[in-house]
Amino acid sequence: MADQLQIHYVDLGVPRVADLRGEMSVGRTEGNDLVLNHPSVSRKHARFEARNGQWWIIDLKSTNGVKVNGNLITESAVTPGDKILIGSVQLELKGMPSVDFTSESMFDNPSGTVIRRISDFNSEFNLDFQEVDKPVQRDKSEPGLKPEPAIAREKIFQVLVQVAKAMLQSDNLDSLLNVVMDMIFKYLPVERGLLILFDEAGNPIPKLTKFIEGANAEDIPISRTILKMVAEQQVALMTSNALEDARLLGGKSIAIHGIRSAMCVPLWNRQRVIGAVQVDSPIHVGRFTEEDLDLLTALANFAAVAIERAQLGEKVEQERKIRSKMERYHSPAVIDEIVKGVVSTSESEIRSADVSILFADISGFTTISETKKPEEVSEFLSHFFNAAVDAIFAYGGTLDKFIGDAVMAFFGAPIPQDDHADRAVLAGLMLQRLVGDWNELREKEGLPQVRVRVGINSGPAVVGNVGAEKRVDYTVLGSSVNIASRLESGVAKPGQVVISKNTLERIMGSFHTEPLGEFALKGLQQKMPVFEVLGAPNMPTPSPDTMHVTSH
Repeated sequence: MADQLQIHYVDLGVPRVADLRGEMSVGRTEGNDLVLNHPSVSRKHARFEARNGQWWIIDLKSTNGVKVNGNLITESAVTPGDKILIGSVQLELKGMPSVDFTSESMFDNPSGTVIRRISDFNSEFNLDFQEVDKPVQRDKSEPGLKPEPAIAREKIFQVLVQVAKAMLQSDNLDSLLNVVMDMIFKYLPVERGLLILFDEAGNPIPKLTKFIEGANAEDIPISRTILKMVAEQQVALMTSNALEDARLLGGKSIAIHGIRSAMCVPLWNRQRVIGAVQVDSPIHVGRFTEEDLDLLTALANFAAVAIERAQLGEKVEQERKIRSKMERYHSPAVIDEIVKGVVSTSESEIRSADVSILFADISGFTTISETKKPEEVSEFLSHFFNAAVDAIFAYGGTLDKFIGDAVMAFFGAPIPQDDHADRAVLAGLMLQRLVGDWNELREKEGLPQVRVRVGINSGPAVVGNVGAEKRVDYTVLGSSVNIASRLESGVAKPGQVVISKNTLERIMGSFHTEPLGEFALKGLQQKMPVFEVLGAPNMPTPSPDTMHVTSH
């Protein structure tokens, strides 16, 4: 896995930072993962991708090219410190110092540690009106004297006004996290800081590190024990001499890093902790006061609210991108499952699945197209394809591709469906019905009827994203697919829905079928029994709104 890097750049005069993770497209228009608003940048300019544990940048045949450290490239490996010119916009890659998770704690000395409960903080600063009248209890020590409460509150509120203004100008998570850390360094005497967010499983994920100018960007130690305490007990912590604590308690990691003063506070909003901020000073003993702890606690509360909003915005945008990418293939019900994470369509995932494949085409299309203008052919095909997609999506199918005047679809993937054979047959019948409705309109206009052939086969197939480096399609492969294609092109007559014995054996509902005999299909040594589906007397066709997708 490639190292985590950050892209630093200026967009519309605003300094920004973006995490480099996974494949990332760069360009001028919306839809790119990194949008650069400058006329020198092409609509789809470049792409970052990971190869064998290293990051690469690829020029997507842009107008003004890509330069890495001044050299024009078509593709190039990139490392921390590289300066990349996209058109005339400069990007700089920076690595994140690693975080040393340890079981040691720098807050273990009772005589040098302040423990500040979030509930106490809420009460004292009127952030929780249910707690206002309760007495404030706190564990405190001598690291610094606390100013008069009114003076401390006034200063904190003044700072938070500035913090709120700065955060409102941040429109994405990465830039927001940088603003949060910049505010901490601006208003508190810290020399290095670490911001951590918890993932959905509760694991701490380092998101940002910052060092005072001139300091070495070295690893930062943080205790898992303290993180757990901060999250579960919702407390803010401060120590005045962690180095002395470490010597007394045998904390080698803390001693090696030379930490003296430190604070660790939760990122909290409405009694929910989403992460933590740790700041420290390797040089000064007693650097922080209780006023500093209160200020950092308040700032972390503001930050958590803004971070949750930014995360929600990112999630919505990610879902929009997933839907945009998948809606050409999958029904809305299937897309909902993909967005929820119930099913994966990872580009690296190839698997076997039992599916039903449907092919449909227009009988005599070549003759029809020869008598029409190109725009008329396009409109004619669009009407047919819309009918096919409506029928496929109504039963939770996946649109594979359009092939000339033909449509290919499959059922049973990406979401497993026990009744995939029924779904495919019902979709075929619905398509014939929709074409019949279309023909009624055509008849009123004096136009000839459209006749469609449908062939369906069921069986094991390889399912997944298949293709070249620059283009992949979510598709199915195997002999089961070939048989379905042969049934549609070589057996089905205009207006028929024909199925193989494989499909008939998998049908769970009741259909009117009629044997058509055995047919020799290209590529098969033995003849195959084929059946025509005449209808579904005991399974009324539901409307698309009443369909549901069964998943495992």
